[in-house]
Amino acid sequence: MIVDDRPKRYDRLIAAFSKIGINRNEIDLVSCTVSAREKMEQHNYDLLILDILIPLWPESDESIQHSADLLFEIREGEVSNPPRHILGITADREVGASVLRDFEAYTWTVLEFSADNDDWFNRATNCARYLLDQLKIANGPSEKPSDIAIICALAKPEMEEVLKLPWNWSASRPIDDMVFVHDGWFESGGRTLKVSVTSAPRMGMVSTALRTAAIVEKLKPQLVAMTGICAGVRGKVKLGDVLFADPSWDFQSGKRARDKENTQFSIRPHQLPASAQVRSHIEQLRGDKNALGMIATEFEGTPSGVPQIHVGPVASGSAVLADGEVIKEIRAQHQELIGVEMEIYGLFAAAQAASRPHPQYFALKGVCDFADPDKEDGHQHFAAYSSAQVLRALLERYGHRLVVEKA
Repeated sequence: MIVDDRPKRYDRLIAAFSKIGINRNEIDLVSCTVSAREKMEQHNYDLLILDILIPLWPESDESIQHSADLLFEIREGEVSNPPRHILGITADREVGASVLRDFEAYTWTVLEFSADNDDWFNRATNCARYLLDQLKIANGPSEKPSDIAIICALAKPEMEEVLKLPWNWSASRPIDDMVFVHDGWFESGGRTLKVSVTSAPRMGMVSTALRTAAIVEKLKPQLVAMTGICAGVRGKVKLGDVLFADPSWDFQSGKRARDKENTQFSIRPHQLPASAQVRSHIEQLRGDKNALGMIATEFEGTPSGVPQIHVGPVASGSAVLADGEVIKEIRAQHQELIGVEMEIYGLFAAAQAASRPHPQYFALKGVCDFADPDKEDGHQHFAAYSSAQVLRALLERYGHRLVVEKA
């Protein structure tokens, strides 16, 4: 069912649904929330497309409150036949800003309608195609494996920079009821390699580990990578440099015990190394000054500098650091520490714990600050960009050697 008082803009979408096997008589299109409630009393829907700005009655004025009320009723079980999945849609995110967070939390995803951009149209079609596959195959869709999977901590700025790489990206599609990916491909050594990218719903090791586990299970990649931003250790790295994490660990893992006078924290770090094969190839790339210089030259803005690639220990933790003192404590766990961030150990742990054959895994993160009170703003964009560009150089140059060609 489509709930929108501007039905004309769905002509192409309905035609696309017909091409994948959803007939027009299987689609209800209503213009207000009262009609939507009536339809849901009468029918079971696999998919509801709900405009954020909608009238209560056909003759009423539009309001974001009406769509928010309907979404609340569905979420709280006040609708007798709730739809299996809901797609929100809006032509103006600013107009619906007050309810947008609820829509993003309680719908499958939110589409941004544009008459000049087909992304919303392709994403909606991919969602419908996924549901058809679910209905046809009792055990869920059979996914085509990706050679490489990239997991980013957030959609912006990390995944945004990956999607700027010239890797023939498609509109996002669901691979299960929670996870959406963009698929792409690129050439390396005369071979075509398939790549998928997604972002975790929030920062942190737990969210990253859950997203990585789902991606590895569904897409069976041979390589799992992470790009993004991190804090560097002042004096060892510069703003804009890219860190290859090897090893990674949770610097907050351990036991806090109290004696007669003091409370002490006894560390128990479990360090996980990056893939040795990937490390050997990043070592080759780090000496290519021309390639690294081009990364700075081609940045659309003011670069933080010509990035250098550093290979070394990067610790993960669940809290954002800004006082400068904690890094000194973390260095006691590994004197060669070069960076601190919030996700890498979660990715390493999930990939390492996957069913055999394990994918190779690694992470590249750009330095945007030094986790101290003297944080310099404005470097996150370049840090995310530089990490994505180093990933591009690594995979386009050596990807055919890192991904085994299947017979």
